[in-house]
Amino acid sequence: MSAGRFFQLSLMSFPAALLLAAPVHAGVIEREPPPAELWLFVIGIAALSWVMACRRWWLPLAVWLPTALFVASLVADFADPVIGPAVREELGLAYVLQADLAGALMLVVPLMFANIQFSRKY
Repeated sequence: MSAGRFFQLSLMSFPAALLLAAPVHAGVIEREPPPAELWLFVIGIAALSWVMACRRWWLPLAVWLPTALFVASLVADFADPVIGPAVREELGLAYVLQADLAGALMLVVPLMFANIQFSRKY
C-alpha cells in the first residue's frame, strides 16, 4: 500500500473515528422502564401472588422481597438530586406519579393475597 493511499484512507476514516470517540449522552428515558412495562409488572406480580397464595399462604412473601428491591431502586432514582429533576423534565410528573402508584401496588398486592389466605386458614 502506498503512502498516498494510506493517507487517503486515514482521512476518510477520521470522521468515523471522531464519531466513535464522542461521548454518548443518553437521556433518562433509556434508563427508566416505560409505563406499560411497569403495569405489566403489576399484573404479573398480582397473578403470580394469587397463584402462589392458593398453594401456600406464605408463598407470596417470597415475591415481596425482590419486588421491594426493584421498587426501592425505582424510587431512589426519583429521590436522587441529579436524576430526579431530569426524570421530571424528560418524562413528566405524570410518569413519576404513575411509577409510584405501580410501585405501591407491586408492594401491597403480595401482602394482600398472603393476608387473605392466612385469614381463611387460621
